[in-house]
Amino acid sequence: MGIRLDWEIEADHDTFNGLGEHPLAVQQRRANYRRALLAVILVAGVVLAVAGAVAGRLWYVDHVIEEQLRETVAAEVAALRIGDIAAYLNVQRSGSGAWLLGQTDLFWAYQQLKLDREVELTGNVLALTIEDNRGRVAVEEIIDGERYQVLWFYWRYEDGWRHVPMDVTFWGGDSVYEGQNLTVSYGALDEALVEALVPGLERLWNGGCRWLACVTALPPLTVRVLPDPAVGVTWSPDEPDTLRIASPLAGRRARLDVPLEPELAHEIGTLLAERIIDHAWGGLNPVPQTDADFLYGAVRDWLVGRFLADGGAPGSTFVQSLVAAYGESAPGTLVAALQPASTVAVLSEAFATPLDALPVDWREFFQWRLALEPFLIAQGNQDALLALYDDRAQHEASVLLGDPGAASRPAPTVLRVVVGAGSDGESRAWAVVQYPDGSEGVITFRLVDGVWLRSVPDAAFPG
Repeated sequence: MGIRLDWEIEADHDTFNGLGEHPLAVQQRRANYRRALLAVILVAGVVLAVAGAVAGRLWYVDHVIEEQLRETVAAEVAALRIGDIAAYLNVQRSGSGAWLLGQTDLFWAYQQLKLDREVELTGNVLALTIEDNRGRVAVEEIIDGERYQVLWFYWRYEDGWRHVPMDVTFWGGDSVYEGQNLTVSYGALDEALVEALVPGLERLWNGGCRWLACVTALPPLTVRVLPDPAVGVTWSPDEPDTLRIASPLAGRRARLDVPLEPELAHEIGTLLAERIIDHAWGGLNPVPQTDADFLYGAVRDWLVGRFLADGGAPGSTFVQSLVAAYGESAPGTLVAALQPASTVAVLSEAFATPLDALPVDWREFFQWRLALEPFLIAQGNQDALLALYDDRAQHEASVLLGDPGAASRPAPTVLRVVVGAGSDGESRAWAVVQYPDGSEGVITFRLVDGVWLRSVPDAAFPG
């Protein structure tokens, strides 16, 4: 083994062996990388910490703002609950003196409501939305055991949140439902209402002309649900075949468990049914207090029943009995034969069946007839009243006209109707009724020239 000199050993340390970068350079580069990575991590940590602090601060500020709004709502409800008008008005603010006066009237309306009904002003916040300085709150109220909600709007002033007039621009995004021959536009707050409304709209508007045998199809229907209590339920004066419906949340309390309240549904269904009948009937109007008036109303009510079908509304049992006997074309058959002053004899003509042989539920008709009597007396229309009685019962009609309490006396309730031959062989309809005092009786009608007229009692009543 030979001897190696120092310079040879040092030369070995400087040898790369043909493998690339010098080891010292590799170590230096790695150290630099670690330092750079550490710097990035430190900077990212600082950024995240600052961002977290900012987000936390924003969350805290939003939370404080929201809590302040909740406290304002609680104070307002408490003022209504205990009857403190000064505290209540302190929460209200607007440049409109009329609105502030309306809020004062609303305060006293709440106080009267608490006297008349079982009212629980819970103050529970059902939904709360804040957008910049605007706030919208849905507040729970319980009246006679039913849960309602009212929608209140607020603005954040320098001295805190204050109740302000309804903000129609703060109703949620605009939405549109496109159905068969139907378009519904609405705001996000009314989505549940529209979901409940659409099935009836499609059922009635798409089926109405099938039932009434219209000559031409109904035009497309447009429905606009608007945050404007002034529109009620009305046809637009500017847009053809456009029904406007005021949102139930606009300026009033709305049921929580029933998005489409029965009264509102009936009002909507009635307008649609009348429009369909006018389309099928050519716009003729029945003469008030005539049999045609009743028949028109019965067809309308039957159509409303179809609109409310999912809600269990029966509509007209009179027309439904015709449908049961003659099929779904029966309402159209009746409407086609109806004239503005038709008598009930038109049924015989329309269905080619004698009136006393028609398979019809007569309760609605005779209930209408009995309710018509006090109305005519109150109107002073003696001739029209006498025309409802046959020649055998004119004395009874005259006695009724001389009764000072007849105009205000409630009509008895018709329980059932029996049709058959009287003791003289002529057709009779016996209406079994219940009077307001709970007693029962029988009112007799005789068929005269194809029309039912009130008559004297007949011993042939089968009981």
